[in-house]
Amino acid sequence: AVVEAEVAQRNFVQTLAKTFAHLSIGLAIFDRNDQLALFNPALLDLTDLRAEFLSARPTILSFFDALRENRRMPEPKNYGNWRQQIAEMISAAADGRYEETWSLETGQTYRVKGRPHPDGATAFLIEDISAEVTLTRNFRAELELGQSLVDKLDDALVVFSASGVLTFCNAAYREMWSLDPDASFADVMVSDSITAWKKQAAPNPMWPDIEDFVLNYGEREAWDMPLYLSDGTALSCHVAPIASGATLVRFRKLPSNRTLPVVMASKSSDWEV
Repeated sequence: AVVEAEVAQRNFVQTLAKTFAHLSIGLAIFDRNDQLALFNPALLDLTDLRAEFLSARPTILSFFDALRENRRMPEPKNYGNWRQQIAEMISAAADGRYEETWSLETGQTYRVKGRPHPDGATAFLIEDISAEVTLTRNFRAELELGQSLVDKLDDALVVFSASGVLTFCNAAYREMWSLDPDASFADVMVSDSITAWKKQAAPNPMWPDIEDFVLNYGEREAWDMPLYLSDGTALSCHVAPIASGATLVRFRKLPSNRTLPVVMASKSSDWEV
């Protein structure tokens, strides 16, 4: 019975090894004695460790020592606390709490997770996320570039999604209306924005038309409305549909010698000037 159990266990381990061999994520499983019990080929590629070393069943401490020597983990800031840091890492992995992103000297970025396994075993998963991080950084850089460009415009711009959530605004908008949507913990809705605008502007019966336009899922055409601020500044408010059902609202200051018509009725009905 003991022999049969050992054979069954060996066959099971071999089956796992064949399954893990096709993973692109490096896998290292340490048994209850903290010795390497199972690893896959991806671990060799990600760590630059020799197969002979891994096959000799190193301990967890020896494994991470080898990673440090191969510069496949971040350089410790304090070598005196190195062992303590590794011990804390192992403890966190045993509780399923360890997950970190390693930025290596080579420019690569690894995501490392530690997870507990049955019978006191501990598994470490190492994944190369360099391409994902690079893509995210490039996307963030493009967003920052786009934001910096529109911040240079004199017109105040604000964009609402199809559901009425404020998704974008530029510096001119923040300055004109003394609003900072990023400071709000909750989503800023088009109704919230219109309420803030109305407090700083002369009465205008066309305010509800902006909200109706933003929340309208049908065919939409751009339109303009005249607007005065409380201090008498004349504005041109342009409301236009953009991609993905979103809406752009643009406020432009008009020269002081320009006069706007006085709105007598709502856009949604017949109105005269």
